[in-house]
Amino acid sequence: MKKLLSAYFLFIIGLFVYFYYFYPLNSLSDSRYGALSHAFYFAMLPLQMILLYCIVKSEVSYLWIGRYNSRLFQSFLLSALLVLLDLFVRLPFQMTWYSLSRSEGTLTQPFLSWFLDLLLSAGLFFITLFLLIYFSRIFMEKWPKKWGTILWFSILPIAVFIVFIQPIWIDPLFDDFRPLQSGQLRSEMEELTDSVNLSNVDFLVVNKSEKVTTYNAYVTGIFGHARIVLWDTMLHGMDQAEILFITAHEVAHYLYKHVYIGTGLYLLSSLILLILLQQLAIRWKNDHSITRLLKLLLTASIVLTIIQPVSLFVSRQMETTADFFAIEHTEDLVPAMHTYYLLAEQSKTDIAPAAWIRFFRLSHPSIRERIEKMEEIIEKRETKP
Repeated sequence: MKKLLSAYFLFIIGLFVYFYYFYPLNSLSDSRYGALSHAFYFAMLPLQMILLYCIVKSEVSYLWIGRYNSRLFQSFLLSALLVLLDLFVRLPFQMTWYSLSRSEGTLTQPFLSWFLDLLLSAGLFFITLFLLIYFSRIFMEKWPKKWGTILWFSILPIAVFIVFIQPIWIDPLFDDFRPLQSGQLRSEMEELTDSVNLSNVDFLVVNKSEKVTTYNAYVTGIFGHARIVLWDTMLHGMDQAEILFITAHEVAHYLYKHVYIGTGLYLLSSLILLILLQQLAIRWKNDHSITRLLKLLLTASIVLTIIQPVSLFVSRQMETTADFFAIEHTEDLVPAMHTYYLLAEQSKTDIAPAAWIRFFRLSHPSIRERIEKMEEIIEKRETKP
C-alpha cells in the first residue's frame, strides 16, 4: 500500500510538472489554466480506486462495522465512511482548483456557497450509495447467484424516475431557475421549436452569474416534456444570433432522443457491470460480507473508469450530430462560429487537446475541430452557385 501511495505521489508531481511546463497548450488565454485543468482531472481520476484499494487492504479500518447486528446500520456506517473518506481525499484538489478558478476569473462563487454545494453533492452521493449497498446486501443473501440481475430490474424504474424528476426537484437544490421572459429572443426560440414540430417546451434561465463567468446551455426532460435551459451569463454576454445557434444545438439533442439514448446506454452498461459483479461475488463468497462488498465496489470503479472513453466517444458523436443540425438551421454562420470563440475565451479552455486527452476526457469535439468544420461549411456555402 505504501508503494502504491508513493507511486501516486510521484504521478501527481510528474503530471503537474508536465502540464504546467511542457504540455503544448492551445488556448485563447495567456495563462496555463487550460493545461492545469487537464492535470487536475487526471490527478483525481484514480483517487476512488486507490481509496477503495487502501480500505480493502486495511481491514481494521472497516471490520469494526461488522460488530453491529443491524444490516441497515452497517450499510449506513459503511456508506458514511466511504463518502467521508472520498470527500477528504478529494478536498485538497477541489479547494486548490476553486482558488485557481477564482484567481483566473472563471469562478465567482463565494467559498461558503461553493462548500455548501460540495456538501450537498456529498449528501446526495451518500443517499444513493447507502441504498445501493443496503439492497445489494439483501439481494446477495437471498439470491446469491442472480442478485445483480434482480437488483438491476429493481432499480430500473427508479433510475428512469430520477431522470424525470432531476430537473424538477434536484437541480433547483443547487441553482435558481426562472422562465425566460417574453421578447424577441423567446419568440425566435419558439419559432425554431415549432418549425421542427417540438411542442411542450419550457424555456428556462438558470442563475449562474453568481457562481461563474462561463457560458453554457443544456436540454433535459423526457416523456414529451423538454426543458431548454440557458445560463444567464449567456444572456449578458452573447448576441441573440449566437444564443439562437446554441439553442438549435440543444433542440437537436431532444429531437434525436439523445437523452433517451444516453439513459439507455447507461442502463445497459449497468446491467453488464452488475452481471460481472454477480459472478465475482460468487467467487468471493468466503470473504467477510463487508470485504466482499468493498471488493465489488473497487471492481466497479475500475470497470467504469476503463469504459469511460466509450461513453465519451458516444457523447462526442451526439454533440457532432447536434452541431450539424444547428448549422443546417442557421443562415448566417459567422455569429454562430463566434460562439465557439466566446466559449473558449470565457472558459480559458484548451481548444485543441492532444488526441489522448480527447480520448480520455472530452465529451464534446474540441473547439478547434468545431471551428474548422464551421469554416469549411461557410466556404462551401460561399462557393456554391
